[in-house]
Amino acid sequence: MAAVRPKVVMAHRTHFGRVRVSCPRLRDAPALAARVEQALRASPAFDDVRVRPLSGSIILHVTPKMSDDDVLRRVQRIAASAATSESRRKTVAVARDDVSTWHRHSAKEVLTRFDVDPEAGLSDERAQAALKSDGENRLPVFARKSNVARFLEQFDGLPVRMLLGSAGVSLLTGGVADAVATMAVVMVNATLGYVTEGQAEVSIGKLMSAEDENTTVMRNGGPVRLPASRVVRGDIFVARPGRLVPADARVVTAKRLKVDESALTGENRPVEKSPDALVARAAPIGDRPTMLHAGTLVAEGEGRGVVVATGGQTVSAQIASLSEQASRPRAPVEAELDRVGSLLANLSLVACGVFFGIGWMRGVGLGMMLKDSLALAVAAVHEGLPVVATTTMSIGLKRMEKHGVLVRRIDTVESLGSMQVLCLDKTGTLTRNHLKVVDAVAGVHPDKAEIDGAREVLLEVAALNNLADWGPVGASGSSATERAVLNHVAKAGIDIDALRQAHPVEDMFERTLERPYVVTCHGGGRGTLVKGAPEYVLARCTALWDGTPLDDLIRARVLAANDQLAARPARVLGFAAGAAKPVDGVPQDMRWIGLMALMDPLRRGAGDFISAMQKAGIKPIMITGDQAATAVAIARELHLSGDAPLKVIDAPEIASMSPELLGTVAQEAHVFSRVSATQKLAIVQALQSRGLVVGMTGDGINDGPALKAADVGIAMGASGTDLARDVANVVIRDDELNTLTGAIAQGRTVFLNIRRALEFLIATNMSEIAVSIVEALHGPCELESPMELLWINIVSDVLPGLGLALADPDPDAMDKPPRPPTESVIPPRHFNRMLVDGSVVSLAALGAHFAGLARFGPGPETRSLTFLSLSLGQLLYAYTCQHSDIRNLEPARLLDNKMLNLSLLVSSGLAVLPYFVPALRRALKIAPLDLASTALGLTAAALPAVSVLARRQLDLGLETVEAKP
Repeated sequence: MAAVRPKVVMAHRTHFGRVRVSCPRLRDAPALAARVEQALRASPAFDDVRVRPLSGSIILHVTPKMSDDDVLRRVQRIAASAATSESRRKTVAVARDDVSTWHRHSAKEVLTRFDVDPEAGLSDERAQAALKSDGENRLPVFARKSNVARFLEQFDGLPVRMLLGSAGVSLLTGGVADAVATMAVVMVNATLGYVTEGQAEVSIGKLMSAEDENTTVMRNGGPVRLPASRVVRGDIFVARPGRLVPADARVVTAKRLKVDESALTGENRPVEKSPDALVARAAPIGDRPTMLHAGTLVAEGEGRGVVVATGGQTVSAQIASLSEQASRPRAPVEAELDRVGSLLANLSLVACGVFFGIGWMRGVGLGMMLKDSLALAVAAVHEGLPVVATTTMSIGLKRMEKHGVLVRRIDTVESLGSMQVLCLDKTGTLTRNHLKVVDAVAGVHPDKAEIDGAREVLLEVAALNNLADWGPVGASGSSATERAVLNHVAKAGIDIDALRQAHPVEDMFERTLERPYVVTCHGGGRGTLVKGAPEYVLARCTALWDGTPLDDLIRARVLAANDQLAARPARVLGFAAGAAKPVDGVPQDMRWIGLMALMDPLRRGAGDFISAMQKAGIKPIMITGDQAATAVAIARELHLSGDAPLKVIDAPEIASMSPELLGTVAQEAHVFSRVSATQKLAIVQALQSRGLVVGMTGDGINDGPALKAADVGIAMGASGTDLARDVANVVIRDDELNTLTGAIAQGRTVFLNIRRALEFLIATNMSEIAVSIVEALHGPCELESPMELLWINIVSDVLPGLGLALADPDPDAMDKPPRPPTESVIPPRHFNRMLVDGSVVSLAALGAHFAGLARFGPGPETRSLTFLSLSLGQLLYAYTCQHSDIRNLEPARLLDNKMLNLSLLVSSGLAVLPYFVPALRRALKIAPLDLASTALGLTAAALPAVSVLARRQLDLGLETVEAKP
């Protein structure tokens, strides 16, 4: 591009170095003026630069030693460079404005636009200039959360904020030890979450490809191999089978060129490309035969295309950008814990306020009441809640990883268990995205064909009329269809090499739009062979392979067999042979040989997986870019709708729906066909708008936005694209869907275990609040110290809660529907039970407390007795919390949970440790107990558990009485 040299004229200069120059080119050109001002400010020769686009003036300060000519020369050089950059920017902007409409321009127009010869390509100089202007051809790298940001995220959530507030109050009131202990709990929780999520990121990162694949473009008059990142707009890309398309390109030549666009569209059949096709302006990506798109794969044939978009301007980048803009909802358990935490915090604050007011009215000193209120607040804060929730999900994550399921965020573990709808991409997820011959019908009568050898003839014709190469490792090159046919022939025992040597190809006529079949002419007496669309091949036949004339009845039977195979659904090929030479590529007087049906087979266990989802109350919905007929056949094979009629929604119907209507329809639909990436995203969001927890599986670029927006985005780890793995929060390492079933069961177990642990924590903390309030109201100096209550919380909350939370999955976890999203993590009926249990624990501890008052009066001995009965009482009560419904408790199986046994053993040791360590006794302000007091404390500690078991027996007895006639 020629340099633009704006005219610059000296207008005025003062003795102090203030200069004003005139540049008419800047007048009424604010964008150019801003660029020139920025460039002048960057020069060390000028100070205090101001550019005025209204008058075209430049005002600046220079040193007195700089001459006028020197000033003008420097300003003109900088202005010229800025003007050239601005001109280039405008040219690039114009070219990029047309990115979405290149498919409408003719090949000649595009070549003229980029001033490039398809035979010669760009020169190195032009390519380097374009690379400098546009940057490397890479997908934009979206900002990832830093390690610091991920660590700070661990401090979100109300329970953690409450702990931080409690630690702050402790510091303000001189309770340094209390503050340190509280912060230790917070840091353990944060570190655990940070390390666990970091390990998941590393595991997923290992699956991401970092290679910069080589590609072929025309440069300086010949083909050149270079990294795809060095491809620029205007390059002539050389398309060959098996090559990835490095950038978006307008097709300029095509010879039987077909491209696999499943990564973008979900359609697993290769799309034929043509430079002369007419395409509508609003044509979707899958209906643009004049375009090659970055990230797709050349399936067969060859051709060339002029690159029109690279890097962030490609269709793939636009979809990636859509993925980045999508946001994922919070995990259900996260929202529920915050909601319950808020409720408990408010109740605790009210209790503290009432407590403080009563004490103040009784004339207790302000300092004393503040310390007592702090003690009550410590009792109300659930130190174990964040640790238990984080650790439970972390352990669930580790268990999933052992089975090949990688989870990026620990709260996703519970989201898996809450999932109500699972949207499934078809190609590459339900199917293998790998064509395979599933049936071959020789002649018209399959049974007769086996007797008279027609099947062997069919296999030989399929091997000879085939463009794939055959080698030691199997079929290679050409299209997936050709390779699948050749592999099928080899498995049948045909010696392909010997057959091809005996009957070499002498002439070939490739498939065209008007002639949808391939014709090959062979030596060795084989004559002419044809393969292609069955109805077209059959139209060129006059007899069956054995000489039987083809009448209307036989033709109808052949076409019926074709329709039957196509409805499976399968891609069907017809084969014929004859002795006559083709005329202008059209075969003459052919004999019908038979049919071959090819399918993208379902993944192993896909049907079982769908059945497992339906049994678990999760609705599976298939979302695919395939045609409706193909999608329906797959859905029926999977029994996707169960016993209900199959409901299919096609893409044109989606386009006319409002988001509200789409949400209603999506709840009833089983299949969405021919959908784009944007429509997949809309479907997921429409389901979420109905209050549903939505999962989405996928492997392609076009799945990215929906994977990002879903509550649970699940990507294929082995065959998926980098974008899919990058935005998903779950990755299946081996692509096997059945591994996901165990992950969902683990997620459901996580929620139930968190619920059990949470119910235990709330009931025990309620008992601590009740004990604290009664003690404070009864008399001065009776309340436990903040450190004593904190020690009780740590001992009786964290480890027992973990023991409850780490139970193995229930055997019937996948036999029940997911919990409704409106259901609280703790249903109201459970609160009633917790209220009763918390009251029993507090009454038992208060009984010991008042017995201590009667014997010792207020002081360390009484606090010691209360501490023993309350801490051990909570620990023994944990055994009765293994089931939310106490009627399911079996006394003989209370010790089956080994993790709970171990945690309670350790906690019990910590609970009695202060009685043997004088320094701890002094910190907690308690005293040693004699034998009688110890027996009293242990008896009070056993009462809550005995009470629960007694109520269980009473409930079972009442049920038995009611069941009797």
